[in-house]
Amino acid sequence: MANERYLPTEKFAVPVKGGELALYRFGNDSPSVNHLPVLLIHGVTSSNRAFQLFARSLVERGYVPYAVDLRGRGESNTLPGPFGMKSHARDMVDVIKFIGVENLDVIGHSMGAFVAVALQGTEPKLVKRLILVDGGIPLPLPPGMTVAQVMPYVLGPAMARLAMTFESPDAYRNYWKPQAAFTKGWSPVLDEYIEYDLQGEAPNLKARTNSKAVEEDSEDLFVSKLIDKTLEKLSEEVLFIRAVRGLQNEEGGLYPEPILAAVLPKYPKLKVHTIADTNHYDILLDEVGAEAVAQLIYGDK
Repeated sequence: MANERYLPTEKFAVPVKGGELALYRFGNDSPSVNHLPVLLIHGVTSSNRAFQLFARSLVERGYVPYAVDLRGRGESNTLPGPFGMKSHARDMVDVIKFIGVENLDVIGHSMGAFVAVALQGTEPKLVKRLILVDGGIPLPLPPGMTVAQVMPYVLGPAMARLAMTFESPDAYRNYWKPQAAFTKGWSPVLDEYIEYDLQGEAPNLKARTNSKAVEEDSEDLFVSKLIDKTLEKLSEEVLFIRAVRGLQNEEGGLYPEPILAAVLPKYPKLKVHTIADTNHYDILLDEVGAEAVAQLIYGDK
């Protein structure tokens, strides 16, 4: 069972501005008093499949996980702009109304954490509990650099692959496998993650993420009054779960401790917990990391 694919059991098409947003439910339960829903929001070039193992851990605890494909990604990749955190937050409002609950826990990973913060800032009554996984805190720009200049360093191959074509699913897999983030080994979960990400016909397969969406969304990861003010004004404690290493498995991670020490005084309600031996990807895409995140939030099974 370890690191085996864990697929959604149902797909929904949620009406949003400009079309329909893909929403996936994991497990066989519907939301109820005994089976509370949880909304999962993925990162900048990711999809609902980032949450396979984490969703399994939540289902085992009696929760009902819903994972979106954000506008411009996955099965939602044909939705038009504008993009940006406010736009994604509006989509999440429509998603929560579609699920049919007054509020629910919202868990965002990477850029998805920024979307979750934007939702908290614009529609706080819909967010029962906010949890940020290795994202959601604005990243400081190096002096003299623009967002466009910084993004290739932050996202690395994740951004470069959007301009590439691949002749087969195997070729795409072989592109991913050598990357430093996956030194713990390849798995069926990662197969599912990358296979879902492909679109088109061989030999001209491409990643499903709309590069325009990445460009427009990236600005909010560094400069966003909405994100900054929302984090400053949090009234309840919010768990920020940090991976100790970054997108390329580099030490220090996306949020090195010196940077956190400098910015956290602005956001006194953030409670930081670092999970050892995880990087930005495998904190959710490996069973050990995913279960550790679930245990931090919801306790033992």
